[in-house]
Amino acid sequence: MKKQGISTLLGMLVLLSGCSTVPQQKDLMVNQLDGSLAQLQVDTKQLHQRLQRLTADKSCQQSTQCKVLAVGHRPCGGPEQYMVYSSKSTDEKLLAITNDRYKKLKQEQQQRLGLRSTCQVVPEPVAACQQQQCSLLP
Repeated sequence: MKKQGISTLLGMLVLLSGCSTVPQQKDLMVNQLDGSLAQLQVDTKQLHQRLQRLTADKSCQQSTQCKVLAVGHRPCGGPEQYMVYSSKSTDEKLLAITNDRYKKLKQEQQQRLGLRSTCQVVPEPVAACQQQQCSLLP
């Protein structure tokens, strides 16, 4: 009887000692995931700020200089927002490259977080030159 009790006690100690390492490994995985997701969030925020800087000068002389940019990505598809900019004062090639990178990072972020959104279609707004500034028409 004593031999069986000792075996049971040793077996329980082995099981319990194994339990103490599982949460540490899980915490490590969560921290690594949080770290890479945090960096992804920082990168997308910086790219969004860059998009805003690139489109900050909205000066125009005519409405044909006013353009609308579909920015980012929604989990259900389509852009997350639209930005107006002036082709007169914006490096459109740099803007397109920055927006493309931003869109890819947003898609990755949404996929990794398992985000969902409404599948409502948001129509593209129209831009016009009003008082020598590009703006979105209501």
